[in-house]
Amino acid sequence: MCPILPTVAIRSLLGFVALQIAIVSAGSASAEVAVLANRTASSVTVTLVLGGEENRTLTLPPGDSRPVFFSESVQARFQQGLLPQNVPLLANRAYQFTLSVQDSALQIEEIGLGKPKPEKKPKKTPLPRLALDEELPWPTIPVTILVDEDEPMHRELWETRLRKRIAEASETLQRHSGVKLKVVSVGTWRSDDRIHDFNKSLSEFERKVRSRPGELAIGFSSQYRIERGRVHLGGTRGPLYPYILLKERSPQVLETERLELLVHELGHYLSASHSPEANSVMRPVITGGLQRRVGARIQFDPVNTLLVAMMGDEIRHRGVRRLSSVSKRTQNRMRQIYAVLRSAMPRDPAAEQFLILLRRTGPPPLLDDFQRLLVQAVRRAEQLAEQSVETKTDPSDKNSVPPGDLLTQRLVRQTALAAEQLDQKNGPKAFLLALGILLDDTEILNTIPTSRQLISRVEAPAKLRERLAALGTPTMAGRADLAKHFFVSAHLATITGSTTARHAGLAKELLDAQGTSGFSFADMAANRAGIVFAEKLLQGPLTLGMIARRFTVKRFLPSIEQLAEGITASDLQVLYGGENGDRLQTELQDIEQQVLDLPVYSRP
Repeated sequence: MCPILPTVAIRSLLGFVALQIAIVSAGSASAEVAVLANRTASSVTVTLVLGGEENRTLTLPPGDSRPVFFSESVQARFQQGLLPQNVPLLANRAYQFTLSVQDSALQIEEIGLGKPKPEKKPKKTPLPRLALDEELPWPTIPVTILVDEDEPMHRELWETRLRKRIAEASETLQRHSGVKLKVVSVGTWRSDDRIHDFNKSLSEFERKVRSRPGELAIGFSSQYRIERGRVHLGGTRGPLYPYILLKERSPQVLETERLELLVHELGHYLSASHSPEANSVMRPVITGGLQRRVGARIQFDPVNTLLVAMMGDEIRHRGVRRLSSVSKRTQNRMRQIYAVLRSAMPRDPAAEQFLILLRRTGPPPLLDDFQRLLVQAVRRAEQLAEQSVETKTDPSDKNSVPPGDLLTQRLVRQTALAAEQLDQKNGPKAFLLALGILLDDTEILNTIPTSRQLISRVEAPAKLRERLAALGTPTMAGRADLAKHFFVSAHLATITGSTTARHAGLAKELLDAQGTSGFSFADMAANRAGIVFAEKLLQGPLTLGMIARRFTVKRFLPSIEQLAEGITASDLQVLYGGENGDRLQTELQDIEQQVLDLPVYSRP
């Protein structure tokens, strides 16, 4: 007897976690998508008449749904009895071929999913071909495969099995969304056998593994035995969330049924919701027998094909990798479709949960904006370092700008320009955090717990080596150490506050007084200048736009020519009264006042 395969994971709102949303660099290119579905018992062939492009022919098997990506306009041409028909296809709509009740002639009609709100479309760059063409480059999601320690087979066997399953799932996704998968890493993790709640197991999986080098980690757990009844078979948190966990242990489940489960969860990853259609891979309950029929195929229903195709279009043309980065136009259409599905399946929570997710897609988290900006800053540093090699300085010219200062100026201005493109609340903080890490080639920030934790989340060791190789030698007043003091202090003021940053800078100099370099008031000037720089940017009146237009070293760092350096601990005690001496505090206050008196701060 064939076992009844249980319910596919209905996600629990109780186990819900906040999505980490990133803005990914996006171009202006855009395409449109429409979906065609065949509701007849025979194959349907349609000619797609594309505005400004070569016509294409598409054959739809019975029950199949396929996306049509286009850049300008498209019409579906087919025979309706003896008469040819040309029907315009509109963006973000789903259409179905049916047979007329009167004469059984082929006809096409739009599936009722509400009407997309008229919005100004982004500028479009025409695509060279229809996206159904196999010659087109498909966007690829890098995947990391993981199994837990309860997997009974040797690695060679389970890895071969799972790679094949991912490849077959990729073919299905590619047909319906234009997105494919590529396995870039395979590994294992140790699951806690004491956990018997699937949502807790999913949380454990998220905590213990990383998707890197992939963007999506798919875990196959043999800790649970797949049992009869309505139980979780797998789960993820929602669209573009980088973790999927699946139950793997059951001798009664066919490989095709495991494949269907995988495609179901991948559908959720690409924004598909549950469907009331019995043959859809997105039906909420997978019943035994569907994949055991002769000629059975895994396929999406037309509504979910539209959802995954819209997400595929966002990935392909806008570089989207997180839900909040999806265009507002597409998000609005997704809301309309989920609302229709919620009405069609009032007892199923999936569509409602996806609506909640969309309501939570506010501005992207600071961490993701900051990480994106750091990557851009490293690329710009590499370009600017190459350019600065050719810059010559005349030592006799007091007005000449040292090449390292010019490199710093350009780097700061370009990073400020990039930060202006981020969310308004995140831009200034991301700017200060990124420059602090960028210019810290001594890794002093890694000695500070708060900053070390931040760096570990945004910069892998390989990226660190890449950054150090790209950096060149940015300076302030011709000195690389002052540039580090300035921007590291600005970074610390951003994450710990100005008071803590001031104490940290002083503590560093007091430590140097015990060593060979000695206490430096020039270093303290750079520290205090960086802290004020951060304060004025975060609280006003300084703006990213002002920095992008006006930043020079001389504008933001007071003169250091008369400031004493190399002061030993004993001299610091004698001359300045030591760490708590009034003369030391007076000197530091004078330095900070010089910073505040800089025209860039003192003039309106």
